[in-house]
Amino acid sequence: MSYGETEIIKIKIKIKGNMGMKSVQKKKVSTAKSRHGMVSTASARATDAGVQMLEKGGNAVDAAVAAAFCLGVTEPQASGLGGQSMALLRLRSGELIAVDGSSRAPFGLDSRNIPAQPLKLGIRATTVPSTPATLGYLLERYGTLALRDVLEPSIIAAREGFIFSALQHKLLLREITKMDWQTAEVFKKNNRPLHAGENVIQLDLAFCLEKMADAGWLDFYQGEIASMIAKDMSERGGFISDIDLSKVPAPVERQVLKTTYRGYNIATFPPPGAGRALVQIMNTLENFSPEELTPDTPPYAVILAIAFRAALMDRERSPADPALYPQEMNKWMLDKNYATIVAQRIKKLAAMRGVLPYAPPRTAGETTHLSVADNDGNTVGITQSVELVFGAKTVAKNLGFFYNSYMSAFDYKDILHPFYLLPGVRPWSSVAPTLVFNGEIPKFLLGSPGSERISTSLAQVLTRVLDAEQDLADAVAAPRLHAGSTGRVSIERERFAPEVIAALTDVDCEVSKRGAYSFYLGCVQALQLPQSPNEMFYGVSDPRRDGTAKGPKKGE
Repeated sequence: MSYGETEIIKIKIKIKGNMGMKSVQKKKVSTAKSRHGMVSTASARATDAGVQMLEKGGNAVDAAVAAAFCLGVTEPQASGLGGQSMALLRLRSGELIAVDGSSRAPFGLDSRNIPAQPLKLGIRATTVPSTPATLGYLLERYGTLALRDVLEPSIIAAREGFIFSALQHKLLLREITKMDWQTAEVFKKNNRPLHAGENVIQLDLAFCLEKMADAGWLDFYQGEIASMIAKDMSERGGFISDIDLSKVPAPVERQVLKTTYRGYNIATFPPPGAGRALVQIMNTLENFSPEELTPDTPPYAVILAIAFRAALMDRERSPADPALYPQEMNKWMLDKNYATIVAQRIKKLAAMRGVLPYAPPRTAGETTHLSVADNDGNTVGITQSVELVFGAKTVAKNLGFFYNSYMSAFDYKDILHPFYLLPGVRPWSSVAPTLVFNGEIPKFLLGSPGSERISTSLAQVLTRVLDAEQDLADAVAAPRLHAGSTGRVSIERERFAPEVIAALTDVDCEVSKRGAYSFYLGCVQALQLPQSPNEMFYGVSDPRRDGTAKGPKKGE
């Protein structure tokens, strides 16, 4: 097997210390097999919603849209009607489409009311929500079922409630003091925060979803729901007006980014997403032998950490305008020759020491991802978000959805930055839903939340399944690390051997210790797709959150 023209140099790492690893109890991984399609999401209710659509005869788009709407009900800390959604589609025809469902900055902004610091909290922190427009567009253009059918599981979950998880209780305790009292009341019982195992009923959200089911998703922007949002904004000093809403933030279809890795073809999300970082990481790793990438060894950790750091640093210092990127001649982050240079630097190690003078990318962010496939050849990956955990920490009055906090995802200082805060522009994003092909046949579909940790989480799963030939479930659940552009490495400390930590420290990485199965380090929802008529769909849900994988049973 060829690894390019660069000489393969074995990396030697000095080992410091010899302390034993702590014993960590393995978390159960939700997996499933089916001959008729597969759904993997971060919420059991959302997974069931998608499966229901497949069992009704809907396609992968119907199932993905139903699951996405339901995630906004049962995983409200991560996404919802008030956020934005991005999708990667592979249609049965073989066509690949990246659907950019970015939100928009309000048109009422001007130099007199733009603050000096990024807005993160309260009604002014929200951009024009685009999730209803994006999911509505996907359903109408590529789906087969009616909107009411697709919304039904979400309406039931909002009206009758869902069971609050231990993870959600933990996040609520962390964030509830930042919420206004009306919002906080929805997540309280007997004047205290909801506990794990208690039922969460969201009647205002049920009303909003019912209204959309009756009047259509466009009502969110040009009907009764729009009027209620505009009134809420006016009364509470928000930036969004009825004009912002009436200019529906329709999604844009963009060309996917492509690369190859060890003979596999990879397709991922273009700007404004972070597929460029993933492509650069995989191109860099291809310059190392699979033996050098043996999981959980010191060389593996060092190679990954520096490759991650280089890609995220490059993305931060060279942001791309999504409208102009297809016409740019110099796409150096996608260039395998550039990746070879990065790999040479890693092999010399010393050239990558120290903190380079570039501002680090944003590391906050809360997101969710779902992966869906049907047995007709359609696959859909949707990554959607309200930006920070529970978004702007406030819900739309009488409508029940969290407003997003995407006003924090713009550049506030450099007017030449492609994501400088101006009226109507799209925010910076880190999504990277990804497809891996064996020739022309799709083999893996995966994506993750986690802001800048998205591309690094996906790269680790990919190198484990493609280089180490691990089972997909083992690769998703495996110990994980992340390195940003500053040299700080976040690592699931108890799951790595001491010599790995020592090796990272030895190459000037500042190690930040995270818990086992850390919420911070992404949540990969992945599918392995049949390569022959005799094979089944295989779904995996990351144990770092509350998700499940499940396939339809019809015909079995």
